[in-house]
Amino acid sequence: MFFAILKNEFDKGYQNWENALSKMHIKYDVIDLTSNNWFKEINKQNYTGYLTCPPGRESHYKILYDERIYIIDKVLNKFVYPNFEEISIHENKKYLSYWLQAKDLPHPCTYVFYNIDEAKQFVLSSSLPIVGKFNIGESGSGVEIIKDKTNLEKYVEKMIVQGDRQRGWGPNLKMGGYTSRILNVIKNPSIIKNRLGRYMKAFSEKQKGFVILQDYVDHSFEWRIVKIGDSYFGHQKLKMGDKASGTKGINFTPPSANLLDFVKKVCDDNNFNSMAVDLFEDGKGGYLINEMQCIFGHVQEYICEVNGRPGRFVYNAGRWDFEEGLFNSNLSYDLRIKNVLSLLKSD
Repeated sequence: MFFAILKNEFDKGYQNWENALSKMHIKYDVIDLTSNNWFKEINKQNYTGYLTCPPGRESHYKILYDERIYIIDKVLNKFVYPNFEEISIHENKKYLSYWLQAKDLPHPCTYVFYNIDEAKQFVLSSSLPIVGKFNIGESGSGVEIIKDKTNLEKYVEKMIVQGDRQRGWGPNLKMGGYTSRILNVIKNPSIIKNRLGRYMKAFSEKQKGFVILQDYVDHSFEWRIVKIGDSYFGHQKLKMGDKASGTKGINFTPPSANLLDFVKKVCDDNNFNSMAVDLFEDGKGGYLINEMQCIFGHVQEYICEVNGRPGRFVYNAGRWDFEEGLFNSNLSYDLRIKNVLSLLKSD
């Protein structure tokens, strides 16, 4: 086997793919998908498949990556993981809202305005609070809870006419663990350079010409359910302030069978193999999909536990079984590689 890892313009996420493949003694090349000669590079070998690293900080690179993945996956019919469908909804809140609506999947009502007059008419009749979102942004950055109509009108005008940059593009102070984080920086000085580069990338990203608004869902936590192959994981992301996204506060409450069934059906129906789904409870026994990301981070060595035991859920003969163990090593890329090999074997 011989894989191509398709790195993006900035992130080091491709190194997780390298680690996973090296552990299994599988050959690979790293290809910069943003380079001009990308097409020649992806065809220089008869690669078994292409392992992707979708970006999530700059919209023009997000567009570039999606376009080129579409060619590899849909036009050349190559094996791509995560696939184009998974990547297309990753870090694209406008498109995700259209996709959820088209698929008739429950989600908070989302409004996308390009016309300033139409947006101002909406302001007059809108219910508050309401959520303003940037189209691209990780860990809750670019999310603003707006609580009065004067501020909402200013927000709409600013986003469509002048444009704006995200707040919170520096260190995520909600993560905690300050001592270990500082020691990590001291031991690895290159982290400072890498982080500063990330912050500058985020600061340079300016959104203009449209506004994204979403109905506010009252909540004290948000569910995160993860599917990688046949493995499912779940926990609650705790709310801090007005939102749960990006707080890194975790309550390891196991998800119900009903919630796992819901996410499994969404993923099965859409051929999703690697997906994190963030959901609100709707207060009626159902769920509202808030975010979907095919590649995601986690600061813990595991992302699911039951009665203090880390593990995963697996669907067997109509029921959900919990299997104890550590399945999320190497930011879950080791598990992804096992899923890749399983998919290729089944073909």
